Amino acid sequence: MNKKVIILILISLLGGLLGAYFGQQKFPETPNTVDGSVMINELHLPDINRQLRHGEEWLGKVVVVNHWATWCPPCREEIPMLIEYQQRMEKEGVQVLGVAHDLLDATRIFGDQIGINYPSLVAIANGTELLARHGNSHSGALPYTVVFDRNGKLVSSTMGKIDAEGLHQMVQPLL
Repeated sequence: MNKKVIILILISLLGGLLGAYFGQQKFPETPNTVDGSVMINELHLPDINRQLRHGEEWLGKVVVVNHWATWCPPCREEIPMLIEYQQRMEKEGVQVLGVAHDLLDATRIFGDQIGINYPSLVAIANGTELLARHGNSHSGALPYTVVFDRNGKLVSSTMGKIDAEGLHQMVQPLL
């Protein structure tokens, strides 16, 4: 193997370990409140089909953005709940978006295998900056979930694996 491949493998392993560590940590049960200066219309990322998607698409809906990666065990564990939540809450005007901090092909393959029913965007570059902009001050730790209100303002966030009850507590006041 060449040196670049070995370095990429080591970085991926380190990222997986960090993601698993932070995902299993016990963070405050109540979501963090944010200042509301971040807007959904600032989101411009490709989806798994390489189509550029814009946050304006989802104005008027409560938007749950779940930052995740295929190499992050807690991220993978919470996705079935997000699939069910999207199906259950779509009629209420809730839209789940996944933002994978991963390779596009890995994201698409995993999404197809598990049956993700919501848009899957990919933060191919500048993922750490996007996480920081969304309030993640833990060096890009995953999973990380944020909620935007119907006007497109970021109103809450939570670090680590989230369950349906915790997610609904974040979304319910915005319905």
